[in-house]
Amino acid sequence: MSPISTAAHPTRHRAARIAAGAVALSLVGAGVLATAPAQAAEAGGQGTADSLFPNVGNTGYDVQHYDIDLAYDHATKAIAATTEITATASVELSSFSLDLEGLTVASVTVEGVAATFSRIADLPSTTHKLIVTPATPVTGTFTTVVEYSGVPTRHTDPDGSYEGWVATADGATAVSEPVGAMTWFPSNNTPLDKATFDFSFTIPTTITTSTGTGPAAAVSNGELVSRTANGDDTTTWVWQQHEQMTTYLSLASIGKYDVHESTITLPSGRTIPEWSFIDSDLSDARKTTSLASRAEIGAVLGWLETAYGPYPGNSTGIVVDNVGVGYALETQDRSFFDRSASRGTLIHELVHQWFGDAVTLSDWSDIWLNEGPAEHIGSQVEAALYGSDATEPVWYSAWNDTAADDAAWTTPVAGFDNPAELFGFQAYSRSAMALEALRLTIGDDQFDEIFAQWYLRLNGADGSTADFIALSEEISGLDLEAFFRDWLFDLDKPAWPLTRTLEISSSTLSGEQLERGDKVEYTVEVGNVGATDLEGGTVEIDLTGLVGSATVSESLAAGLTRSDDTLTWAVPSVEQGTPTASVTFSATVDDDATTGQLNVSVTAVDFGADCLLCESSVGVSVAVDPFGMPTISGTAIVGQTLTADPGVWAEGTSLTYEWLRFTADDAREYEEMTGQPVDPGFVGQPVAGATGATYTLQPGDAGYAFLVVVTGTLEGFDPVSSLSAPTAFVTAPTVPLPTATPSTAPVSAGLAATGGDVAPLGVAAFAAALLVAAGAATVVLRRRRAERV
Repeated sequence: MSPISTAAHPTRHRAARIAAGAVALSLVGAGVLATAPAQAAEAGGQGTADSLFPNVGNTGYDVQHYDIDLAYDHATKAIAATTEITATASVELSSFSLDLEGLTVASVTVEGVAATFSRIADLPSTTHKLIVTPATPVTGTFTTVVEYSGVPTRHTDPDGSYEGWVATADGATAVSEPVGAMTWFPSNNTPLDKATFDFSFTIPTTITTSTGTGPAAAVSNGELVSRTANGDDTTTWVWQQHEQMTTYLSLASIGKYDVHESTITLPSGRTIPEWSFIDSDLSDARKTTSLASRAEIGAVLGWLETAYGPYPGNSTGIVVDNVGVGYALETQDRSFFDRSASRGTLIHELVHQWFGDAVTLSDWSDIWLNEGPAEHIGSQVEAALYGSDATEPVWYSAWNDTAADDAAWTTPVAGFDNPAELFGFQAYSRSAMALEALRLTIGDDQFDEIFAQWYLRLNGADGSTADFIALSEEISGLDLEAFFRDWLFDLDKPAWPLTRTLEISSSTLSGEQLERGDKVEYTVEVGNVGATDLEGGTVEIDLTGLVGSATVSESLAAGLTRSDDTLTWAVPSVEQGTPTASVTFSATVDDDATTGQLNVSVTAVDFGADCLLCESSVGVSVAVDPFGMPTISGTAIVGQTLTADPGVWAEGTSLTYEWLRFTADDAREYEEMTGQPVDPGFVGQPVAGATGATYTLQPGDAGYAFLVVVTGTLEGFDPVSSLSAPTAFVTAPTVPLPTATPSTAPVSAGLAATGGDVAPLGVAAFAAALLVAAGAATVVLRRRRAERV
């Protein structure tokens, strides 16, 4: 046998439980003396107070591991088995019970010592107990071994269905939900107690039926460790389940099987083995259907893993057997299908691997937490991978087709107390409707996050309805008491939720910047994209990101009211088929606004909505405004210093300088290329290192004209650059000034104002033209500089 795991059972450590406000830690260490008085040994409680099966399970201990060694005789249909149970007890137990239905117990030992035992059987109350009294009381970790044999019986449920060990023409299949595990091995048969498992099945190597003789197989949960021929026409199949598993998910199936093996690579990067078993005696049509579904396992697991987190098992596959129970079951890792595995049913059972298997229910009246997600998420997978209808049409149709006076609505989804209703309408259809209603109420992102967190926080443990409600309120930020009361507990048909979209847009173009005095219009729109008429509701428009920079018009459209920095819109009713209801308001950028963003957001107050665009952000651009052009003083002669006067700027503005120079040829080439008057802002080339308010002319500057760019920066404003008029062309100090002739245009007064000397012949007229263009150049350069900044 493989080593027995003694890992602590996760349901004993409730740190993962959603509703817990704190985590309590119990520390036991060497040298810590117990001060409490010793307590007398006690009998473990023979039940768990479950709403539907109060007499199943035991509260005195926590199973860590089951090791089940079972031999099957096909001729007599009998088994001979030994189950070894490793458990822990936090109190000293004088006796405890295991759940076991039928079969004959030969012996029980506890810690290797023979124990006395007795049996209690009462089918109406679902009580099937093996009472064990050890030779001495036990506490801490202890091991119990039960030897038993006989022809196992199937268990009949209060609704008339059956599970447990079910004989078939070629062997038997044991499916265990809700309590059938006790028909083939003794256990603590409650969803609250998970453990790891070893299964060893010794069976005939071949089995003969009316269709002939064929190879036999024994299949269970977990991973196939070995199959060993024993030399006496028997083969031993060993399976190990290393993950936590509750007893109702255990599986044993013996029969003539076609065995299919492969590997599946998951989106997480793991590659896991796949073992599938399909009854050899099924029709070709049923085999074809089942094999087609088997081919989809990888795609479905990939979608689910991407949506909700890593696949919780270490292997996968299907078991298809001709049993006659009339249902499929989410037996952990390897789901069971009666006679045929359709794609829809396969998806349902694979969803259960996350919701129902990895996270189990806390009480059997919480079964909607298993079946609701399997139904609803199954419809999501069908739509995403196979082009089926979206979830709202699917579940709205189910809701609409069930009349308000139908008795199906009179069983609550959660908290019912009749075990005959365990697998009723409320567990499947109404549960899935409730989840779709939740999605429509809170939106896709938060809905998906609820299930991702449900799995992340409770993997390996169990969750209750109260846990799920608490998690939904935590993630959505909404008070959902009324919603869940309506959909889970009330005994009437709930109203279908409205389905809407919410959006805000502005009249500005993409990338457009507003300036002081500009007007912007906002439109808030609610769309009807659901299956029902859109009744009125309330939308709040948050103006806190707008006021202070812009003023909202006091003339408000009908349905809009204002209180402080919030507009409230009473949304009108919109019939199905009418796309939207909308309202518009306007705002004007204030005269003292600074550069920044106008932010306006919208929120649906009393209804759920899929937010297409719930915030509008419009930029405001205000530049620092200089009150005059920069000027340059100084003589345009090599060796002289030019000085920039920046003009008048707003108080607190930081200034930087950049000196540019250009030649007459630069200007002439520019004009020939563009056909436009020269623009110094585009012709001028920066002078390396010339970034101060003064510049001393160097010998290499002769023949160039100079201008200066002054850039002002002030917090809350866009930087702006202003361009001076150009100087005269620089001359060397040893070159005498030429004498003016009648053919030379007079020097511009504007040029003299800069402090420059007379330009050389042939360029004076050009320099004058530069002065004429200077005003326009300032604007152009301002634009160019803004782009550069």
